Amino acid sequence: MTKLPPELEFIGDKKPYKLYDKEYNTKTKSTKTGQNGARDAFTEIRKTIPKDFLDDFHFNNIINLMDRYYYKSESWRKYRPYIISIEYTNGEKYNEPTFYFHLNKSFNNCFRPYIMNPSVINGPVCFGSPRIHEDASDRHFVAKMFRGAVEDQIMHFKYYENNAQSGVHQVHHEDITFINIMLGFANQVMKIDSRVDFESYIRPFGKYYGSRGSCFDVDNVKGMAISDAFAKYHKKHAKLTLIEIKEHRGETSEEIKFNTSLRNKIKEVE
Repeated sequence: MTKLPPELEFIGDKKPYKLYDKEYNTKTKSTKTGQNGARDAFTEIRKTIPKDFLDDFHFNNIINLMDRYYYKSESWRKYRPYIISIEYTNGEKYNEPTFYFHLNKSFNNCFRPYIMNPSVINGPVCFGSPRIHEDASDRHFVAKMFRGAVEDQIMHFKYYENNAQSGVHQVHHEDITFINIMLGFANQVMKIDSRVDFESYIRPFGKYYGSRGSCFDVDNVKGMAISDAFAKYHKKHAKLTLIEIKEHRGETSEEIKFNTSLRNKIKEVE
């Protein structure tokens, strides 16, 4: 049994973000300075954590992280006093690295008896995407909804069909991009030609979940029917491949540069 550190106040989405005795001014890598943000730093830290029960050092830092930033602060503090250890291992569903909080008291919403499974990777607001939130534009909010609709397909392809390594490999859509598949669904299935009209129509079927961002509202019957239909459409039309994250970023960067050069040429003749 590991002794809990003193409880810290919830800071929320306030800079600088404090993580493992260091401070970060951004959530993700800064495009201006090139410095890692809090999420990038935590990705590197996780690579050093053994798959086992956490030692005192990592245990205390993870507790401090959750105290300061976990989006469901009240829920977290209800079972915090009963935490006796934290296990870092591969999760049951997708075999991705996961933190399991072992308790000396069981709760109705426990992942397993005496075990809680709050998302340490996506739950803290210091790691959250700056674009996908309740006030995000329809474009970003809806795209995230549809990505969530096929998350099981992506994870199954990544880990069960290809035994990929978390943090090393990325699933890539070949030939037809994910967005074009989504727009094909809008046109061919939903019979909505305009992307703006489509996104405006879909947005009300979505809901913001703190740990996952925007998703189809599980309590909305029609929304879930659209989600299920898109999952089938995506499975039929998507051609998935597995590439290394560095390679994926390189391709994306080159595509952005190419598109920017074309846009600048058009501006020159305006």
